[in-house]
Amino acid sequence: MKLPVIRFLPDPTFRPPAEQMAMDQAAFELTRETAVPSARFYHWNTPAVTVGYFHRFEDGIDSNNPPIRRFTGGGKVEHGEDATFVICFPANSATSRLNGDERYRWIHTALASALMNAGCDVELESTPTASGTGPCFSNPVTWDLIDSTSGEKIGGGAQRRSAGAVMHQGSVRLPANLRSPQSPWILDFLNQMAETVELFSSDEVEKLTRSAEYWNQNQFATADWNKWPNPANA
Repeated sequence: MKLPVIRFLPDPTFRPPAEQMAMDQAAFELTRETAVPSARFYHWNTPAVTVGYFHRFEDGIDSNNPPIRRFTGGGKVEHGEDATFVICFPANSATSRLNGDERYRWIHTALASALMNAGCDVELESTPTASGTGPCFSNPVTWDLIDSTSGEKIGGGAQRRSAGAVMHQGSVRLPANLRSPQSPWILDFLNQMAETVELFSSDEVEKLTRSAEYWNQNQFATADWNKWPNPANA
């Protein structure tokens, strides 16, 4: 199966985690508006932590670097040495109609293939395992990416469906030379999923950025969204 087209943003801008999640949400909203799949790849210049939608924060978090709750599910992800991405599929597309396991396998099969083409020694986890809300890279689930040499998990993702559209957020731990959003393996990955990969125009990037400012201020940077502990109740 291949999509007709994916719109792609190789985003070189380093952003705080709440802003990164807001940019992912902006891409998702644009996909819902235009009915065209979109993808954004980005990376991190400082350590950051995101957690799944159903995570509940506990006391004792680092107030200088608090975890940010994602729109998708899954567990805790420690960022910093990973290439991170979002892929959004519009409602009523062949990909959004797949069940979650089939879609996860399809995405990660293309991802593993592109990384192998780039010289990485990876394979897919084939043992049936249940997902959880713990540390993501400590708990491989079916179709996650595994380092063939060490046996450690190096890539995973989480999904969420809303009004028929689907967001997939993924993270792959890679050497520094492969973490850039402009790395050639990324285009290989996207080309394995779509007949055509089109870059976002500068006007579209500006539109995404404006939308992300809204989502950052009204959702991802708020204590209510993140369920941060109230110091007064500590």
